[in-house]
Amino acid sequence: MDGRVSVTRVVVIAQASLLREAWKALLSMQPGIEVAGDAGSPEALAARALPGGGCVLVDAQTGATADLVGRLSRLPREWHALVLVDASQTSQIVELLRAGAFGVVSRGSSVAELVSGLVAAGRGEIVIPSAIAAEVLTQLLDDASTGVDRPASLSSREAEVLHLLAQGLTNKLMAQQLLLSVRTVEAHLRAIYDKLGVTSRTEAVLWAVRHGYARGG
Repeated sequence: MDGRVSVTRVVVIAQASLLREAWKALLSMQPGIEVAGDAGSPEALAARALPGGGCVLVDAQTGATADLVGRLSRLPREWHALVLVDASQTSQIVELLRAGAFGVVSRGSSVAELVSGLVAAGRGEIVIPSAIAAEVLTQLLDDASTGVDRPASLSSREAEVLHLLAQGLTNKLMAQQLLLSVRTVEAHLRAIYDKLGVTSRTEAVLWAVRHGYARGG
C-alpha cells in the first residue's frame, strides 16, 4: 500500500526579498506543503521554467491588483496562482479570476485557511471566500452573458468531463468517476478549452454554467 502523503508544491511571488523569505519560512513549516522556490514577479517565474506544477502564492502589493491583470497569464500553465489581497472585494476578485488566477485569500485569513487555499488551487480548484462566492459568481456570469455564444463540437466524453467540471470536481475525482486516468482527463480538458475558446478552468466553468452543463451532461 502506498503510504505517501500528497504534497502541494508552492512558489512564492513577492516584490520584496525579505517578504519572500518570510513566506517561505512560514510555509515550510506547514504539513503537506513543499516550498519549491520564489520569484520577484510572474515574469521572473515564467523565465525560470520550473519543472512540475503546483500553486503560486502571489503577494499583491497594496493597490497593485490592476498591475497583475494580464501578467498572471504569463505563469507556466501547470502553476496555478492564488493571490493574497488586502480585502475580499468582489470587483477585485472578479478582475483577478478573469485574468487567470485560481482564487484569492485575504490578509486577514488564518494560516490554516491559507494552506487550504494553496492545496485547493494546486489541485486546480477555484478559491473564493465563501461569504461573497455567490456574488462573485453572479458578476462573472453577468459579464459572460454579454458575450457571443461559441459553438462547441464536444464529444460525448468531453461533455461528461465538462459537466463534472461545472460541478466543481477535481481532475482526480473526475478520473475516478469516469474510470479514466488523470492524464486522460487532462487531455480532455485541453481539448475542451480549445473547442470553447477559453484559456482557464474558471472560464470553462463559467461557459458550462451558462450553457446548462451544471444541470446535466
